[in-house]
Amino acid sequence: MKRPVQAYQRDRRFGGVIKQYAPQLHHFLSSRLNSETEAQDLAQEAYLRLTRVARPELIRSPEAYLFRIASNLANERLLKRAQDPAFVPLDGLEQAGEDGDGAAFEGSLDQRAEIVRLEEILDEMPPLYRAVLLLRKRDGYSHAEIAEKLNIAPSTVHTYLKRALKQCRARWSE
Repeated sequence: MKRPVQAYQRDRRFGGVIKQYAPQLHHFLSSRLNSETEAQDLAQEAYLRLTRVARPELIRSPEAYLFRIASNLANERLLKRAQDPAFVPLDGLEQAGEDGDGAAFEGSLDQRAEIVRLEEILDEMPPLYRAVLLLRKRDGYSHAEIAEKLNIAPSTVHTYLKRALKQCRARWSE
């Protein structure tokens, strides 16, 4: 009898998170993958994995956990793409068909390489630098909001953001 109650509580807890963050998650995935279709697929997979967590009571921040799942799924997808030179996103295929010149294919390959390179640069960053940079540039948070979210001073947010951008520029130009 205890099992259905736990499942119900998990569904209530995570269902609210899924509804609340669905637009942000879709935007996050579609911007990383450059494909609406893949973003929808991976969002569904992330939701499924969130609701299948064995011990949900250990998750302090379901929204952060959801985005971590989605980020990992996106990274896996990008790695698979990088290993498959014949891959072209379906969204790009439709656009190329309209143009007739295949320019979308070339642009897609260039964008994929840039995304993989940016992922590598971000992975090399200290975790707080990366968090500050992503919260500011990807999610659009203000310095004050980031400071509150990460429990650091606004001046520290400014410093970390400057350092993260400097590190990105230096690595990108290599």
